Amino acid sequence: MMTATKLTADPTQGYGAADFLDCMEGLELPTAQKPPETRWGMLQGVALCGGLTVIALGLNQLSVWPFQLASGRHPLEPVMLAIIMGILLGNIGLRLQPLQVGIKWVARRALPLGIILLGARLNFLDVLRVGLGGILMTLVEMVLALVIMIFLARRMGLTTKLATLIGVGTAICGGTAIVATAPVIDADENDVVFSVATVTLLGLVAMALLPLIGGLLEMSQQAFGIWAGLSIHQTPQVIASGFAYGDEAGETATVVKLARVCLLAPVVFMVGFWYARSRASAGATKVRYRNLFPLFILGFLGMALARSLGLLPSLSLELAPGSVLGARDWNFSVPYAAQRISEICIVASMAAVGLETRFKALKRTGYKPFLAGLITSVVICAALLFLIRLTTP
Repeated sequence: MMTATKLTADPTQGYGAADFLDCMEGLELPTAQKPPETRWGMLQGVALCGGLTVIALGLNQLSVWPFQLASGRHPLEPVMLAIIMGILLGNIGLRLQPLQVGIKWVARRALPLGIILLGARLNFLDVLRVGLGGILMTLVEMVLALVIMIFLARRMGLTTKLATLIGVGTAICGGTAIVATAPVIDADENDVVFSVATVTLLGLVAMALLPLIGGLLEMSQQAFGIWAGLSIHQTPQVIASGFAYGDEAGETATVVKLARVCLLAPVVFMVGFWYARSRASAGATKVRYRNLFPLFILGFLGMALARSLGLLPSLSLELAPGSVLGARDWNFSVPYAAQRISEICIVASMAAVGLETRFKALKRTGYKPFLAGLITSVVICAALLFLIRLTTP
């Protein structure tokens, strides 16, 4: 059983993601906990996180046949690559303490901004496009993921927070759902890292196996697209697996997956409400109910609503012949720009989390959380396959 521990103000220990995530609730760290503010340390810490972000995004451009996206990218998200590189760099004995102020600043500022801008990729009409049957199966999938993980956590002696993060990551959209949920349940940084790693690995396995199983079962393109969209954890993995099966399957899987992501905000709220009620019934200190719907989630919803209403424009500028710059077309898409900035911010913040993670803490977690996540994923895949075979030709 993992013991959740937050890093203290000891200057040799640094600051953990749990402290970073507090700022997403509008809180500030006590003055006594802040490291000395040095401009050089700030610049170095930001530069280090930025460098890891650039490398992660670059590695993401490498293709892995046949599971690659239309853009040529492979489906292992930059978030996971950044965490891995951050953990490795943070555990090889480098003296990173002078950089803590910059690393902390990146995680505190970049993560909430990234979650807010993530809403620009969503369109609430996607929920309507999957139909009533798709919506019901999506809700079944989410409830199953959370209920099974909580049940297994109690049977295996896991922390409820770790189980909740893995359940949310399995139910919605992998690492993004995990980092969005972590603040409302006061999750530890090690729980965040282990949860992201678990759902990423399980998603990769499902990405590779589902097309093979679908072929053996002779599933239709539409049926497989629904199955992949509901069963695989992360969006790039869903797209890669869907299009590996066929174009129609890929398009269907993408729409179903985006419909799942649209439910991120209400699920975060419900998980936060459940956690707050649990603390209150256990006699804990007064619960901050205002934090059940953090400001960054409101921003996420606002961006998604603006996208759904067509308020995020795509601009096109045509320069006439004879101009100083010559005749050319210039296009700028606000939704696309917001998505790219969101990706950069989330990857940078997860690089910072990786830099603050220690192998000792991860080793204490053991294999049980991964086993629980594997059992949950297998049960969900089987249950959804049964429902799809009953309802989809």
